[in-house]
Amino acid sequence: ILKINFVLILFVACSTSSNLDDENLPNNDTESNIIENQELNSIISNEGPLTLLALGDSYTIGEGVNEDERWPNQFIQVAYENGVDFSSSRIIAETGWKSYDLINAIESSNFEKKYDYVSLLIGVNNQFNSRPVNEFKNDLDKLLVSINDLKKKSGSVLIISIPDWGSSPFGEGFDRNEISNEINTFNNSLKSFANINGLKYVDVTEISRRAINEPNLITDDNLHPSGEMYLEWAKKIFQVWID
Repeated sequence: ILKINFVLILFVACSTSSNLDDENLPNNDTESNIIENQELNSIISNEGPLTLLALGDSYTIGEGVNEDERWPNQFIQVAYENGVDFSSSRIIAETGWKSYDLINAIESSNFEKKYDYVSLLIGVNNQFNSRPVNEFKNDLDKLLVSINDLKKKSGSVLIISIPDWGSSPFGEGFDRNEISNEINTFNNSLKSFANINGLKYVDVTEISRRAINEPNLITDDNLHPSGEMYLEWAKKIFQVWID
């Protein structure tokens, strides 16, 4: 009887010890999940808002309108309202710049990072100053080299058509048909450039031509778009580029 009791006590003790050891063993699945969640949270926290680089001339810097009415800044607001978060845009543009002025400005600028999205709107001053279209085409190729160095990924570059300034009150003293035809020629070059290089293209020219009958689309200088026109651009650009 004593022997039987001793064996039973020993069996129970071993069984209890085994259960305690099992409880103290780490759960590999749980630890793995914790590590995966930590890595995921780290990735999410490092993503942050998207970045935008807008290259151009007076139509990008927003000559004659408030800073918040420029098309890049209104685009960011439109994107936010549609659930896409951008940080404030970086704009490299000046009134009067031709394509080669923009090339020089990019070369002299400091860039500490690459951008999620890059836009290009240039050429109206080439047309206004009667610069050759072939010269413009060559400048576009040079600009693309710089843009490719500044973008993060493919499919993130947008080419924006040149507005028709002849439809503004300022254009009344010029041959509007000639201006329109020349703008079309430059825009055809832009569209072909976009297609050949796999870039997105958006037409804002037709919106600008409505200004001949809609004075609210032009700012007080009688030449440049108003904030209202830029908002229409921003909405269309979002639809083509992001939506």
